Amino acid sequence: MTSQTSRIIWVVGILGVILLGFGIIWGTVIFDRFERVPDDLDRTVDIEGTYTLVNTSITDSLLANATLSALAASGGAGDLLSDPAIAGLLANPALGDLVSNPAILGLLADPAALAPLANPAVTGLLANADAMAALSDPAVLDALANPAALPALAAANPTLGALLSDPAILGVLADPAFGALLSSGVVTALVASPDLMALVTDPALGAALANPVVSALLADPAALALVLKPETQQILANPADLPTVTIPVRFHRTRVATGTDGDTMFINEKVVTTNLADNSDLGLLDPRFAPTDLTLVVDRKTKLYLPELMEEAVRRTDQWGLPFHAQKDTTYKTWIAVAGQALPAAFVEEDETNGLATWRYVVDAKDVPLGVSDPPEAGGLPWVFDTVTDVWVEPDTGAAVDAIVRDTVSAVAPDGTKYLRFANDFRYTDATIAELVDEARDGKDTLTLYGTYLPWGSSIVGAVLLFATLGLYFRSRQTLGPVSVPAEEPATTVAEDNDA
Repeated sequence: MTSQTSRIIWVVGILGVILLGFGIIWGTVIFDRFERVPDDLDRTVDIEGTYTLVNTSITDSLLANATLSALAASGGAGDLLSDPAIAGLLANPALGDLVSNPAILGLLADPAALAPLANPAVTGLLANADAMAALSDPAVLDALANPAALPALAAANPTLGALLSDPAILGVLADPAFGALLSSGVVTALVASPDLMALVTDPALGAALANPVVSALLADPAALALVLKPETQQILANPADLPTVTIPVRFHRTRVATGTDGDTMFINEKVVTTNLADNSDLGLLDPRFAPTDLTLVVDRKTKLYLPELMEEAVRRTDQWGLPFHAQKDTTYKTWIAVAGQALPAAFVEEDETNGLATWRYVVDAKDVPLGVSDPPEAGGLPWVFDTVTDVWVEPDTGAAVDAIVRDTVSAVAPDGTKYLRFANDFRYTDATIAELVDEARDGKDTLTLYGTYLPWGSSIVGAVLLFATLGLYFRSRQTLGPVSVPAEEPATTVAEDNDA
């Protein structure tokens, strides 16, 4: 073997050992440092959908009205609405016209003033359009108050003349109570609204007016206007069945790393929820959705919250996000903000999001106690939480790239009936999904390069070089064969030289 061949074998062998050792050390020791949440984390997520909330404008109006507050507190509202006569009265659309007319409301406060309307002769008179047109003339009304002027009035107006010839009608016109109705304009208003006339002349109205609750409502026009609303009647019939309103919203969340300490990462999280109906801050409607600005602390390697390092008011537990190299057979407890606790997320299926291979995990929970209840005036019913939350995750990085969130908070009655208190139904926006997919794809490529290609490539090349070194060595030995040594000649002694 020549010295040059020997040097080549040694260089190739040493290089093989270096590459093999580098690959092993990189894959087992150094690469582990790459599987961390980056210390320059700066992520924005927009989610759009709807929130369904208790319509506080209705409940606040009821609480602000002394008449209705007393009615709700007395528990008599249910009995009130269970009376068919009263329920029918409150459901009559003409009641709105009645409430809006102060003169008629005043009339109802004095049932005796309604007596002329029950006279059949008055009914016929009110049905006569020509007669009512004539009676709308103030001069005619003045003349009716003066019996001596009636003959001249009859002669001047044939329509009135025909009416005045009827003793029954003449008696009605001479009734001071009916005259007061005519002069007040109430009759004119009633004639203009047949439904209102039917309501005022309905015999059931008298029974309803005899109810002290109805009397109290009629004495408080603001309370009566409120009670005419279906939402108010819903609450009065069952204080736990609160009306709701659905609002289109955008949920905007930013998370920015503010510092690290080894594997501990501090993250500033800000959330703003916008009412898309008018682009206002939803917190103005419901304080629960006021903008938030808080600090989260997580483990960069495991992506677990570190609650012992967080303020108690914002303390969270379990997974901040799924870990690197998520597993199908592992259920991960992930923090659910609305529930205020971590709930299990289980693998469901392999999927694809914008061309990226993803796994879908689902949080499916029902009747999770929340430890809060309705206020006493609403029955004090306990609240429970239901959710079906779908999250699409890139499994190598554990990064979520899409989510559909459907949460419901309900008050539960003893019979199991649920009354909605809050619900949401929203999903990541298309722009957010695209950005998260790009980020997850870059993260996956980085893990593949430094976690697979580099260590395995280095190890494989190193192993190949080592095998090549051994091959060259043994081949060189076989090519040279055994080495022969020449025989030595006998030595000549001094004596022999002398003899010569």
